[in-house]
Amino acid sequence: MDWVRAYSERRTPWDLSMVTPPLRALLRSGRHLHWGLPKRARVAVPGCGRGHDLRALSAAGMRVTGFDIVPDVVDEARALLRWNRASGKVLCRDVLGLAQEFGESFDLVYDYTCFAALPRYLRKSYALEMRTILDTGGILLQLAFPFGGPVNGGGPPYPILLEDLAESIGPWFDLVEDFAAEGSPTGRAGAERWFVWRVRG
Repeated sequence: MDWVRAYSERRTPWDLSMVTPPLRALLRSGRHLHWGLPKRARVAVPGCGRGHDLRALSAAGMRVTGFDIVPDVVDEARALLRWNRASGKVLCRDVLGLAQEFGESFDLVYDYTCFAALPRYLRKSYALEMRTILDTGGILLQLAFPFGGPVNGGGPPYPILLEDLAESIGPWFDLVEDFAAEGSPTGRAGAERWFVWRVRG
């Protein structure tokens, strides 16, 4: 997938131009406060795009770092943070190459459309990168979409099935809980589900 071209041509259906509604609902519910995260949790957001969700996580008191591979989009995300007077940083990085630079640097990884953007053969490598950048007891918070079935056109986004999660994430993480997403936008209702994973050991 040519992400630079997709953004330049505005072919970005994953970008809702707002904070992801299920994330907003989750943070308002306070459910995340029961996962044993530090008060000022260090959060990584791989494939953050224009960074709409960064400001919601920042407003919840978290120290956020977004990563994206498209330089212009990184600049847009930084500008959006400034415009919203939200703290945080956005770095231009390949999410499959974070481990060496950011080993054990985060308490939480928030994944929405990044896992789904990867074909199945890359997902295990991605999960290992996320495990490596998480500190002891760290949490991988995953809003899985599209969960449970195919997507027209084949992807990305590529469908996420339970067997994919077990194969890709299961070797390094234990599942804490999974639950239905609330407030999914039109076209995504019923196809989004939360998974909360904790680093094993």
